[in-house]
Amino acid sequence: MFFFILKTMNNTAPLSANQLMERIKNDDEKAFHLLFNRYWEVLFVLAKSILNDEAIAKDLVQEVWINFWERRKKIESTNIEAYLKQAIKFSVYKELRNSVLSNEHKEYLQEIAAETATDDHLIYSQTNNMLTNTIHELPDRCREIFQLSREENLSNQEIANQLNISKRTVETHISHALKSLRMRLTSFLFGIML
Repeated sequence: MFFFILKTMNNTAPLSANQLMERIKNDDEKAFHLLFNRYWEVLFVLAKSILNDEAIAKDLVQEVWINFWERRKKIESTNIEAYLKQAIKFSVYKELRNSVLSNEHKEYLQEIAAETATDDHLIYSQTNNMLTNTIHELPDRCREIFQLSREENLSNQEIANQLNISKRTVETHISHALKSLRMRLTSFLFGIML
């Protein structure tokens, strides 16, 4: 229902996708409808060309748009069309993975895997290096506690006992380490998406 209601709206939108996105982040439903009308057919054609099933393609496109609206304030991409195409490809991939696959679908998944294997390895390697460097940049005590927690799998209480500090201090150091990692990882992944 959502899909067809939005489909019937006027498709004139002089604003750029980034301008619409700024308005969408401020809960502007009209801007959302304009962006939807600009890209829904591209996503639908992409999904349908892979799945060869119009009904499933429509469902996936609808799910992508619902998820887009729900996550609107968290989306940081400056290339909205690429973001949406990646979202529909991921949805199609999940659909294919969870269904009985035809030979054509299996070939498509193998092509995607082959194309992305090198990129995935490079991204994994770069991400791992970034995380390792971030951990090494932590203050000594913070790094020590974080490594005891994550690499040696000690509980917060075990770390506190071993280092003769309070459990709350351990929690504070781990929280600080995770915040640093989260910030660096977010920045790093944003850079990759660009």
